[in-house]
Amino acid sequence: MKKWIGAAAKILETCLDPVPHECNELDWKQSLSPKKDRLTQHLSAFANHPNGGILVFGVDDQTATLKGIQQPEAAAIVGQLANLGRNALEPPVTLDHAIVDIAGSPVLFVLVKESRIKPVHLRGKSFDHCYIRSGGTTRQASRQEVGSLLLNSRNPKWEELRATLLLD
Repeated sequence: MKKWIGAAAKILETCLDPVPHECNELDWKQSLSPKKDRLTQHLSAFANHPNGGILVFGVDDQTATLKGIQQPEAAAIVGQLANLGRNALEPPVTLDHAIVDIAGSPVLFVLVKESRIKPVHLRGKSFDHCYIRSGGTTRQASRQEVGSLLLNSRNPKWEELRATLLLD
C-alpha cells in the first residue's frame, strides 16, 4: 500500500465525523463535475498547498455520506484529471490515485502532489490565475498570496530533472 493512503483515509475520517466539513487538504465529490474549469482550479489549489491535497470521489456532496464508486467511473475520473493537470496548468501537476474501501464503500482518492515550482496557474494566463485552498474552499489567490507562493517556489536542480525517453 502507498504511504499516503493511510494518512488520506484518516483525513477523510476526521472531515466526515462528527460534523462533516471539507478542509484545506481534502475536497470530496460524488462524481466528476462537467465543469473542467472548476476541476482545474482545484488541481491548482492543491498543487500550491503545502504537502498537496486530496480529491475524494464517492462521497455525496450534500450529505457527506459514502456512496462509493465503480471502477469504470474511477478510470474516467483519473484520466480526465491527469489530462487537465498536464494540459491546463503551468507547471504540469503530478497526480497519484488509489481506490480504497472505506466502511464497505469503494472510494477513489486522487493525490495532487505539491508543486516545487509555484505558483501553479492556468496555462497561458498570468500568475494572477492561480488558486489556493482557504477555509475548506478553493479560491483565487490574492496578489500577496501569489507573492508568497513565488517566495516558496523551488526550481529543480539538474540532477532532479527527469531523463527523456526520446533518446535512442
